[in-house]
Amino acid sequence: MAESRKALSIIMPVYNEKSTVVEAVEHTKGVDIGSYGKEVIVVDDGSTDGSSELINGMAGIKKILLKPNRGKGAALKEGIRQATGDYVVFHDADLEYEPADFKYMLPILDSGLADIVIGSRFLGRRQYLFGRKRNVLFMNYVGNMIIKWVWNILYRHNLTDVYPCYKLMRLADLKGIVIKADGFVFDLEMMIKLKKKGRVYVEVPIHFRHRDYKAGKKIGMRVGFISLWYLLRHRFFD
Repeated sequence: MAESRKALSIIMPVYNEKSTVVEAVEHTKGVDIGSYGKEVIVVDDGSTDGSSELINGMAGIKKILLKPNRGKGAALKEGIRQATGDYVVFHDADLEYEPADFKYMLPILDSGLADIVIGSRFLGRRQYLFGRKRNVLFMNYVGNMIIKWVWNILYRHNLTDVYPCYKLMRLADLKGIVIKADGFVFDLEMMIKLKKKGRVYVEVPIHFRHRDYKAGKKIGMRVGFISLWYLLRHRFFD
């Protein structure tokens, strides 16, 4: 008997992404991920700019509309709750990431040699902070490097990127932990708890096109300070 193909649940949290959400969803629906099945779960987290109306009119996706805004982590939790795939990955609606990368990330996870495949924004590409070649925001880059440095020391790791969107993992592993955070630090709490369970991480380079705050980027310095507190709290007090 032929083995049934495994499926990937792609969870896309959306908050006020009217200008990009349609293109992001349609591209994700059509992207080639090889022999794997695919479900696209779009979670609108109480958008007020018309994103939810656009999502409601889309076909070929699983739609979750939350009211009011609860935070990125809360949106991801609801997506995880309704996911049905063998594997799960998060994908933003701002066109910074390229979901075609899933095609070569999935066989790594399927091999059984790793439990979480991280798509690093900083691996295999040179970072330009200034000038015409600029491909990363200065403060965003510095914040990521500080968080990465603290993570690697506290958790005895050697990651190049702790806060990327792409973390491909088994849905069963994700459903086996309880994550309390509802905001952006959901990702960090998830990483910490999976690491404490002994899950093996591997990083691969991915395609990444940064956007600035004028274009709607939402993560700021406040998230960085909260992240550092989370790293310390979960290492020494949890």
